[in-house]
Amino acid sequence: MDISNNDRLMISALKQNGRIPISDLARKLGIARTTAQKRLNRLEENGVIQAYTVKLADDSVSGVFQAYVNLVVDPHAAASITSTLEKIPEVEALFTVSGKIDFVAIVRVVSPPELDAVLDKICALPGVRDTRSALVLASKFDRR
Repeated sequence: MDISNNDRLMISALKQNGRIPISDLARKLGIARTTAQKRLNRLEENGVIQAYTVKLADDSVSGVFQAYVNLVVDPHAAASITSTLEKIPEVEALFTVSGKIDFVAIVRVVSPPELDAVLDKICALPGVRDTRSALVLASKFDRR
């Protein structure tokens, strides 16, 4: 699907405020309300916009701890490890990366002991050779 400049502007406005009324969105883009609604529907139907979500307060305020866990794994175990990590609810995301590590997992927990327990689960997985964790202290900005 070709994305026009107005589509990009619409997406940008929705990233800032996913609850913006369609009339305000149309006004921002300088187009008719019905045109804005049709564009939005097309972006949703074509999967460009897949979901609307809630952005919570900064983790340091909300009492949630976030950690980035770097994993080095045996190559033959990568699929199994991915499948198992997907079943651990505290593991919110898993990324393959380049370099000396194989995966970066984003883990969210409510306390340091809970983080310790999740890390123990991860380290016990067959094929996990090494982990290194970094606890997020504060968010300086987040455009997601």
